[in-house]
Amino acid sequence: MSELERQEQIQGVVEAIRSRVVPHVTHRVNGLEVTERSAVLTPALQQLSAEDPASAQWFIRHLMAPAAREQLKRGIHEAAVEYMTASGFVEGKDFFREEEELILSRAALPYSAADDDPFGQLLVAEFCQLQE
Repeated sequence: MSELERQEQIQGVVEAIRSRVVPHVTHRVNGLEVTERSAVLTPALQQLSAEDPASAQWFIRHLMAPAAREQLKRGIHEAAVEYMTASGFVEGKDFFREEEELILSRAALPYSAADDDPFGQLLVAEFCQLQE
C-alpha cells in the first residue's frame, strides 16, 4: 500500500469516527486488512485526539474490541508510571496501583503524559483514575 493510500484510509477512518455512525465506522475498520488496522487506527486516533477528542474517546469507549482496549490500558499504565517516575513522582505518594487501576494524585496528573501529546493525555484520562 502506498503512503497516499494509507493517508486516504486514515482520513476515511477519521471521518467515519467523527460521524459516530457505528455501521459506517465498522465498515471502514473492517474493510482494512487485519495487519493494517493499527497502522491506520493509531494515526487516526492521534489526529482525532488533537482535533476532536470527544470522538476519539467515543471510539475507545464504545467500539474498540475489549482485548485491544485491555492491551492499550496496560500499555498506558506502564507508560504513565515510567513518565511520572522520570519526572520525580513517587509511587505510593503521588500515584498508586490498585488491582487493574492506576490512580493519580492531582499533582501527578499534569505529568502523566507530555504536554505535546494530546493522544497520550486522552488515554491517561480514559484509563486512569484521579485520586479524590
